[in-house]
Amino acid sequence: MFMEIRNNSISFQSKIKFIDAKTFKNKTRHLNPKKHEVGWPWTADTMKQGKNLFTTGLMDCIAVVIKDGNRTKLGHIATFNQKQARDTHQRGFRIANVKHRLLENVNLQSENLHGYIIGGFELNPNDKNNAKHLKKVKNIFDENFIPYTIFAARKDVHYFGKFSLFFSNKEDTLYITNSLTKPNIRNKNNAEIEINGDTVEYNTYKKIRDKNGTTYKCTRQRTGVKEFLESQFREVSLCSFDELI
Repeated sequence: MFMEIRNNSISFQSKIKFIDAKTFKNKTRHLNPKKHEVGWPWTADTMKQGKNLFTTGLMDCIAVVIKDGNRTKLGHIATFNQKQARDTHQRGFRIANVKHRLLENVNLQSENLHGYIIGGFELNPNDKNNAKHLKKVKNIFDENFIPYTIFAARKDVHYFGKFSLFFSNKEDTLYITNSLTKPNIRNKNNAEIEINGDTVEYNTYKKIRDKNGTTYKCTRQRTGVKEFLESQFREVSLCSFDELI
């Protein structure tokens, strides 16, 4: 269910816009990755602070953004267990390190302080996946009274596109895209997800099991951005600092 939390004493300051992959690439193509991109390895230690920050390839990882009016931070955090961390020669998920890096040099008294949490998997209502990691990340914000917008706990949608994020300080806008907004052969060169103005067309799939195995019934949907996000994530809510455009 989509929840929109509002406070009449706060006027909208930040915007969130869902765009296609081509538009996203055009917005970020001239940015220096060393300065602006939060890339691999996806740990708390690769979190960046600055203007015009972006990250790509978000699936089961959890992205966090925090801004206090003067500075913005972006992190792309993989939820590796210890074995996966060893296999990739990275650190495992450590919430203490995430908290330290995220809140470091942030003015927790700023009246403009707010953030974003995006990602994580919860394919079924009782599916653990990395739900415990997501809860720990949310607790950082809750315990420090930081309002946040959240699009998290991804559902089983059959085809998992990768999300990408770009925060433009100048425009005070968080741009979000999905790799499935690119045309593909499977859909006869149409995109799995298409954005047309303030509407989104996308496929939903119903799993059907019979004696011949498992198949999927595809239905094309046409909704607003809010409804699209609800189809993808179990937790969707806007804080009073943000609005979808």
